Amino acid sequence: MINFIKKYKIALIACAIAVVVLAVAFIFGGNSANKSSETPDSTQSVTASTETVTTSETTVNATVGTTVQPTTDSTASTTQPATEKQNQNTVKQNNKTEVKEEQKTAETQPATDKYKTEPIPQGKPKPVEPQEQTVSDDKIYCTFSISCAKILESPEVIDDSIADVVPKDGWIYKPQKIEINEGESVFDILLRVCKDNNIHTEYSWTPIYNSSYIEGIGNIYEFDCGELSGWMYKVNDWYPNYGSSRYVVKNNDVIEWNYTLNSGRDLGKDYD
Repeated sequence: MINFIKKYKIALIACAIAVVVLAVAFIFGGNSANKSSETPDSTQSVTASTETVTTSETTVNATVGTTVQPTTDSTASTTQPATEKQNQNTVKQNNKTEVKEEQKTAETQPATDKYKTEPIPQGKPKPVEPQEQTVSDDKIYCTFSISCAKILESPEVIDDSIADVVPKDGWIYKPQKIEINEGESVFDILLRVCKDNNIHTEYSWTPIYNSSYIEGIGNIYEFDCGELSGWMYKVNDWYPNYGSSRYVVKNNDVIEWNYTLNSGRDLGKDYD
């Protein structure tokens, strides 16, 4: 045996070294393989931390190395339609409010025609525009008068400018039944009566009312007795709400021209 060992000593040593080398290689090779399987490849993600990526439309939670589908922002999908609906409701509400305001205005403010004429009371004659009037030779009658009696009731308003022209009894033209042509207006009759009786008159055409406006009769003018004073006409106990050029006289009408100190209130005109 000893001779065998001595004879194959070198071979045995070589075999022992080979076994040791193989053992070492096996041990270190296995660890290296385990470490390789645990170490992430350079092409893969190097961190497992979670990042939050925010865009103007979505918010996405993404883990490096993992594909995550972006989620839809429920707020963005629901808020916008709600806002549009609110805006539409607001517009509808505003439109309803405007309609109600227009209706309220129409109820509180009487409608007027193009010449600022308010609705004519029931049973009263409607105006006839001068351009549409036709005067015939047929004769009819009316009662006509001109009075400034209200001035005498307030002597404090009489100053030197009118003291000499105010009649003592207040009548510039006493009530008389006169003959007129059918189709004449109150203004036409005033001019003819004043001309035939040498009574001063002064007037001007007012396009906005499509009628002549009487400024003065018998040298007594509007504003001579205060800022609310002036001439008004009355037909059959009614003060028409349109100019005398637009009132066509009917047979047996009673026409009065009266001087007022207070826009007709002192004459009994009702503005309510």
